[in-house]
This record gives sequence, structure tokens and C-alpha cells, in this order.
Amino acid sequence: MMAEIVGGDLYRLWRVSEVHLPRIADVYYDAARVVAGARSSGSSSDADAFRDSTPVYPGSTALSSPVGAAWAALRNELQRMYTQVGDTVLVGAEGIRQASQAYLDTDLVNSDALQLYLDDPRNHNPNDPASNPPAEDADDHPGTPPPLP
Repeated sequence: MMAEIVGGDLYRLWRVSEVHLPRIADVYYDAARVVAGARSSGSSSDADAFRDSTPVYPGSTALSSPVGAAWAALRNELQRMYTQVGDTVLVGAEGIRQASQAYLDTDLVNSDALQLYLDDPRNHNPNDPASNPPAEDADDHPGTPPPLP
């Protein structure tokens, strides 16, 4: 048996796609930006410790740094990974957004079809009390429930 999708369910889907998943993607994009910011700035700082093409040791004329090259490769891979995860989360958000819209579109189509059905006098008599919701002053109107004990 298929579960019924109602407004609260659609609201939860909307919150996941529009609120939660974009924030999760932002965490990964922020991580990618932090890793990207770990590039050498050209000044003396802690970031220079792993710079590529620097003297292997102080005073050395050799300008290669295996640690710097390894760090650059790792940094680039981390940046790509964080960005890819962020992109994947946003693709998931778009999928949820499209699913929610499909439910809404179907609901609108069905609502229009019901209204067309009800507007046809062969299907529904608006003057027949037994075929319409109870009037507020009718005996079969539910009214308000009694207070709870």
C-alpha cells in the first residue's frame, strides 16, 4: 500500500532541499576554501613551511621540496574531494526539490480533475444535501467537540 503524501511531508522535503542540504554543502565548500587557502602566500609564515620549489634546507641551492610537492598534491586532492562532496549534496537537494515539485504538480492536476468532476451535473448535484458537506446549522454537522476531561 502506498503512503499518502500530505502538506507536512512536502514541507519537510522542502526544508531538507532548501535549508539543510545547502548548509551541509556549505560546510564542504568552506573546507575546500580553507584547504585552498593553505597555498603559499610568498611571505614568511607557517604556510611557507611546505612550499614547493624552496631550498631543501637553509642555504641549499637545490630548489625542490618533496614535502612541498606532496603537500600540494594532497591539498589539491582534498580541495577536489570537498568540492565534489558539496556538489553531490546540492545535486541531492535538487533531486528532492524535483520530487516535491512532482508531488505538487500531480496534486494540482488531481485537484483540477476533481473540480471538473464536481462541476459536471451528471456526477455531482450541488443541491443534494446527502452529496455535500453538512451545513453548519444541520443536525449532522459535527460542530465543536466537547472539552477534554
